[in-house]
Amino acid sequence: MTGYGMNVLTNPSQLLVKNSDALEAERILVVQPENDNFVPQLSQQGAASVNVYTTSEVVRSRLSDLGVNEACLAYGECIPDQKEKPDTIIVYLQKSREFMNYLLAMSLPLLSDNGHLLLVGENSSGIKSWQKRLAVYGDVEKIDSARHCSLYVLTPTVKPSPFVIVDWKASFEEVLHDVCVKAVTLPGVFNHGRLDVGTRLLLETMEAGFKGDILDFGCGSGVVGAWLAKRFPGVRLFLLDNDAMALAATRETCRINEVDPVAVIASDGLENVRGRFNAIVSNPPFHEGVKTQYETTEQFLRESKSLLKPKGRLRIVANSFLRYPPIIEAVFGHCHVLVKRDGFTVYEAFNG
Repeated sequence: MTGYGMNVLTNPSQLLVKNSDALEAERILVVQPENDNFVPQLSQQGAASVNVYTTSEVVRSRLSDLGVNEACLAYGECIPDQKEKPDTIIVYLQKSREFMNYLLAMSLPLLSDNGHLLLVGENSSGIKSWQKRLAVYGDVEKIDSARHCSLYVLTPTVKPSPFVIVDWKASFEEVLHDVCVKAVTLPGVFNHGRLDVGTRLLLETMEAGFKGDILDFGCGSGVVGAWLAKRFPGVRLFLLDNDAMALAATRETCRINEVDPVAVIASDGLENVRGRFNAIVSNPPFHEGVKTQYETTEQFLRESKSLLKPKGRLRIVANSFLRYPPIIEAVFGHCHVLVKRDGFTVYEAFNG
């Protein structure tokens, strides 16, 4: 397999290219590819068809811009039915073990008879432990290890159970300021199955003053937005996340709380946001994939003021060790600390 620009491929993708003979198949499904050029380059190498499934709007948008056919590019909480079963499914290792189990349970029933599943990922992310975990599905062999990554091939010997998404949903209920909110979550979504300490702290500070158009950036399970809509009737709610799993959970959370948001937005940062808001609230993400990632939140903080109406407010909660205050101060000219507890801090700033 030739023609790969190695400088635009992550280490796991480079390991796949190094073992190009394992990619010789008529129909390939790539699950959760990384934000690189592997998929378009694979598509150019002569495979009869390459389909892609991702839960990342960042990756979906990039692949679309690189010319991957929209008909072959699926973004959502479930892999759509394949017209023809893939002979090879490539799965990139994810940080969440439960999300990995979800992807495997969703992928394996799609595989053709005598097909193979390839799992690739970095050694530092714990991929070696997956050799044993994959064995419950069939025969597992290590193909290669290089560039601090490993590549395994699974040949299923056990007929997989049909995938049913409802089996993977979790829910919880919380009462804050006498407002009861219910949440539905899915694997890989922040707050899966419980309310985290930081989000609870953020909600505790929201005693009064929220009205008009409110944007929840990085909405996760939708619990913050749904609670706000119940606490402050009449607000116009906009919910945003990069992750399709989060957006699916958010829609379900809004439904069970009888909350009707103006929009649920798939977006890379604030790219797909239009209009200005009375308030932007967030427990912003700082993890992406298997690595810690701060750039999305830092860019969000720099751009947030331009999306606020006059006297509009930004309120976020973050791990206290994250150096967000200097960025907020540079943008707004001030940064108020509302509360600091249990390793988290709630910050607020106003537009004028």
